[in-house]
Amino acid sequence: MFFNDKDEIILKDGNTESFFRGRTKLRLSQALNSVAKDITVNRGKYLRYKNKELNVIEEALNRAPMFCNALMSRGYKNILFVGHYNDHQTHWMLDKFAGRMIDVLPEERQDMQTFPDLNIVAQFIPLVFKMMGYEASFVIPRPPESKHKGAMTSLYEFAGMVDNSLACSQQYKHGQTSWSLTGDHEKFDAVVFLGVPMVDQGVGFEEDQVREIFAPMCTEDFEMVDIYYGLPSSVKWFNGEEKDTTAMMDVAFSIRSTWDDDVKTGGGRPEEYEIMKKMIKVF
Repeated sequence: MFFNDKDEIILKDGNTESFFRGRTKLRLSQALNSVAKDITVNRGKYLRYKNKELNVIEEALNRAPMFCNALMSRGYKNILFVGHYNDHQTHWMLDKFAGRMIDVLPEERQDMQTFPDLNIVAQFIPLVFKMMGYEASFVIPRPPESKHKGAMTSLYEFAGMVDNSLACSQQYKHGQTSWSLTGDHEKFDAVVFLGVPMVDQGVGFEEDQVREIFAPMCTEDFEMVDIYYGLPSSVKWFNGEEKDTTAMMDVAFSIRSTWDDDVKTGGGRPEEYEIMKKMIKVF
């Protein structure tokens, strides 16, 4: 399951399937790579986002639409995407020998030495949501700290997401006791956390603690979706009632299999299915 220039099917509004043309996808990849080169190589900034076997921007454009389709299958109309990009992180790839690749990889990737950091890929979800024309509304918080205004922010700005952003009190982490968003917005029916870490890895946090922070901004029956790549943790989402994500996973992979021959072979790429399923929790 690699990036390709085939016409891609997206679940545009939760019910309607639409084509995102392959030539447009290819131009988008080229444009984002050009932006990444400008803000790194051309400005003397080090960021390892590609090598001879992997390009994380292409990986993000390959994987993020599946997350978007999965989210849209739940019928969300107005989403708050809460991301966490740290500009001090200079590697967007995981090294096979560094112990951070924690899953069994599909056969076609087993000889590769690097794998995309899927918490970085998660930060591309709102960008893909915008650029591929999904029809739900969304907002991204704009943290004030300088270390959270880096390469990803530049890519967001290129994608025209300034109008989709609102200032927030600080960069959000799970376990905080307070957090606020500035400016007018409609009530959100979903809060989607993108690669968000915890304040304290040992203490963790409760589901009610997170819900209390975001409830004033949201509809009465809003859902919280945590998209995170990492080892299982017994201290995350204490007392939370986790919802079944099987249906949204099946939608994402069934849509993919209609246009991507790689997903039709090898049992539908069960390793990729398991990786994505472990990344998504809904409360």
